Amino acid sequence: MYKIMMFEGGVYKFYELKELVGDLGGFILQESVMQTETMMHLAFPEEDEREIRDKIKELGGKFKELALAGTEIIVVVPSLGKHHAVDPMCDIAEFLRRSGAITNMMGLARGVGRRIAQMTTQEKRIIEEFDAAVFIFGTFEECIEEKVKLCEKIDIPYIIVGGPSEMELEHYVGGVGRKTARMRNKDEIERLYAVASELEKALAEKRLDIEEDPIAASPLFIKDMIEMTILPKAGEELPNVIQLDGLRVKIEEEDIEKIKEIEIGNKKLSEICEIKKSPYTGYLLKIKSEAITGALF
Repeated sequence: MYKIMMFEGGVYKFYELKELVGDLGGFILQESVMQTETMMHLAFPEEDEREIRDKIKELGGKFKELALAGTEIIVVVPSLGKHHAVDPMCDIAEFLRRSGAITNMMGLARGVGRRIAQMTTQEKRIIEEFDAAVFIFGTFEECIEEKVKLCEKIDIPYIIVGGPSEMELEHYVGGVGRKTARMRNKDEIERLYAVASELEKALAEKRLDIEEDPIAASPLFIKDMIEMTILPKAGEELPNVIQLDGLRVKIEEEDIEKIKEIEIGNKKLSEICEIKKSPYTGYLLKIKSEAITGALF
């Protein structure tokens, strides 16, 4: 298993950290150099964590564990109207990014109305592309109780965020209702931490399933092999996004055959992944379990 953390420090000798990560069989997921400051997301084998921490300390940098790293999350509200898509939606999405997740936001086309709210088949299909979903349902308890039925249709982990402080719902976080200002004070920041913590709990079961029935190859390794074959465009941010059990790759249609022919050990990528076009963006690669593909190396 790989561990992911964020490094923050100066530009002096930070290349030594990159070389160490590569020598240990790890990966650089993101890198940003701004004048005298460097920020990197590092992925490395868990057993080498002490060596990485010692190197960061030697360079005078700081590190932060990213509990939600390696996941792609969708934040869903009933509509994009001003009474639904208000500041908490953006605050929650940004806070989850700071915990390592890649986040996307969506408003339902027919989510308005307590009794008539609906989720279309295409919306359900898009939501289920992600590792988990965060539904933000506003302030009114009766409204949340009705709209929670929309969540029950989806087949991925999810949490529900609303205004009432407590409700008898699984993976519910209260105290986040409709707001017309950013979540800045101490209590509101604590609510954001609670959202991230509850999402981590919701994802724990999916992580456990993957550990019990391991996938054939790490998404990090496959991402690295893809980017060696099809170089990311200059200035393109996050062309390939890792998920817990696969990837989202943003490539041209004519490149899909090249992707399928990439060799991963003794098999081709098309043999160890289910590849399909996403109705949202890019192509989805779902990695099959090792029990299906057999050993690759």
